[in-house]
This record gives sequence, structure tokens and C-alpha cells, in this order.
Amino acid sequence: MRKKERLENIRKFVTDFEIGTQEEIVEHLRQSGITATQATVSRDIKELGIVKIPLKDNSYIYELPKAKTSNLKLAERNILSSESLDNMLNLKLVPGSTAFVKNQIVEVFADAIFSIISDDDTILMIVRDKDKALEVLETIKNW
Repeated sequence: MRKKERLENIRKFVTDFEIGTQEEIVEHLRQSGITATQATVSRDIKELGIVKIPLKDNSYIYELPKAKTSNLKLAERNILSSESLDNMLNLKLVPGSTAFVKNQIVEVFADAIFSIISDDDTILMIVRDKDKALEVLETIKNW
């Protein structure tokens, strides 16, 4: 029962706070009355599938993968600029963050996107029609 409680608390901390180090997780657990070492937290992070993602300020935070709300925050923190040309959209992102943002875009706009290409810091989307492209871009800007 103790491990299950610890894992649930770690999941909650990573979702509710911008956690950048395992030591911060150990401290949050301690404040919740749960004793854990950094090594234990490291194993728990691996078990939960938690990943570190880059932010605009070149720092990193832990995020739960495939959680829609986390991905929305991720997009907001990592999209540096955007442009549109007819039915094409180009997003400039923090290097290393495109995979997460691309997954969120595909999940939300799968029916509207004809094709999407990404590299380390850019996403190019071809949307099925120009009007839908502008709608997609406005939605992404509001993330």
C-alpha cells in the first residue's frame, strides 16, 4: 500500500507543480509524510513513465506522458512562434519538444490535417482547407 500511495503522490506532484529534479519530488513526498530516497524516486519515475521535457528557458520539468492536460501545458510552454500560408501552418518550438506537441496536435486535429512533418524544432502542417488552417492555428495559439 505504501508504494501505491507514493506513486499516486508523485503522479499528482508532477501534474500539479513544475518539478525539475528528483530531489524536489523527495521533498514533496516528505511534506506529505512519505519517506523516500532519491534512488527510490528514480525507480518510481521510470515505472510511471514520467519524462523530462524542455522549456523555453532551457530548463527541464517532469511530465506524465500522454496526459492531455500535460500536453496542452507543454504546447503552451514550447511554441515560440507560428505562421500560416494558405492551408499550411509552421510552428517554431523549443528544440527537442516537437514530438510531444505534434502528438497533441494529431490527437486534437486528426480529421483536419492532411499531413504533418516535424524535426527537432519545427512542425509543418498541411491542413485540408485554408479556413480550417486558420481555426487550427487560433486554437493552438490559445493553448
